[in-house]
Amino acid sequence: MKPDLSFNLSVADIITYYPSTKAVFIAHGLDILVTENAMRALSPFLTLGTALRSRFIPEPSFMRLLEEAVEQENILEAPGLEDVRTQGDLTLLALMPCGLKMPFSRAMSSFLENLKRDLGVAVKFAVEGNLNQELSYYSYVERIESVDELPDIIISSDFNTFYGRRFYEKFVASGQFCGYGTYEPNSNYINAGIVEPNGEYSVLGVNPLVMVANLDEVGDRSLPSCWKDLLDPMWKESVTLRGGNGFFCHAVLLPTYQRYGKEGLERLADNVLQGLHPSQMIKNIDGGAPGAIYVMPEFFAHRARKQDRIRIIWPEDGALASPVTLQVKSSKLEELRPILDYLTGKELAQVLVGARFPVPHGDIVGDVQNKPLLWLGWDYLRRDDLLELNRVIDTIFMPRVKPGI
Repeated sequence: MKPDLSFNLSVADIITYYPSTKAVFIAHGLDILVTENAMRALSPFLTLGTALRSRFIPEPSFMRLLEEAVEQENILEAPGLEDVRTQGDLTLLALMPCGLKMPFSRAMSSFLENLKRDLGVAVKFAVEGNLNQELSYYSYVERIESVDELPDIIISSDFNTFYGRRFYEKFVASGQFCGYGTYEPNSNYINAGIVEPNGEYSVLGVNPLVMVANLDEVGDRSLPSCWKDLLDPMWKESVTLRGGNGFFCHAVLLPTYQRYGKEGLERLADNVLQGLHPSQMIKNIDGGAPGAIYVMPEFFAHRARKQDRIRIIWPEDGALASPVTLQVKSSKLEELRPILDYLTGKELAQVLVGARFPVPHGDIVGDVQNKPLLWLGWDYLRRDDLLELNRVIDTIFMPRVKPGI
């Protein structure tokens, strides 16, 4: 029987029982602990907690990465970053949100296998969970000086470093990276303003963040119907967001700051009970743990076993639209057109919608296709450096959050 992941478990036992976690250790500079020699001489006696403390690695965030790796253990059908030598060797790098990693990996692996068989075109690609890279890959991108160091096609999740001013000015405004695809967008994308007007970014789909009310914990309080309702003092220490240990999801904090300013951000911080990965949120709800309102991707909400104990609230002002974005090297457009056509076409769009990710295509049908979305706006994304804006938000938000989360 496999032991549960814990900080008291030895590194050797974690790797032995959960082989998929090895990549997490390597990505954070702990590769010396997972070599053959270390697995024999050191790792059987070294606990995870001791290993992390010795390298000053935050324990909760590292544990979340291990848990996600275990969750995805049986569905890896595409190579990850650890399987390639340099990013410049890659034709395609996809950093996917949790709910898309499995379906995207399977769809892309099948398409590229057929491409190789039918046209003799072999493509180097890697698919990773976006959460795995929040502590490593994005900081690496900030140091890149040459476009040759980057993959030809980049698909990324959330408002990340590819939206930051440095990357934009160096690689996008200069014309080295652009978006791809033309189609008639649906009304929800048009109303939200998600389609980028200059062809610099292509949003393949969005991860819609919604509220999930744990009815047992809500009590006699009125359920929120829009995002502003979460700022009401009646939800003090009642709201759970994705994050913890010095990190919270900026896909929630950015629109809060944009719409309600410093005061709104402070009021939200006062109402935060805890920061968790969405999979942990579902465990809390199913286990009857404290927490009245959870903000999570909509697809995760449907994983709760006892749906009668929750209410999934798609806010009237729209689910927060966290983007899945495609960018391609302009010099490779013609060469990569068959792959780009697939990535932006109806077949893959139907896969995304099947995973409960709304897509821009006006002729795709799905449960989440006709519901309102809330987007930051391209003018807002261009006005300030997004990464600096995130740092400002953290200086306001983090000191107000309940200590210890």
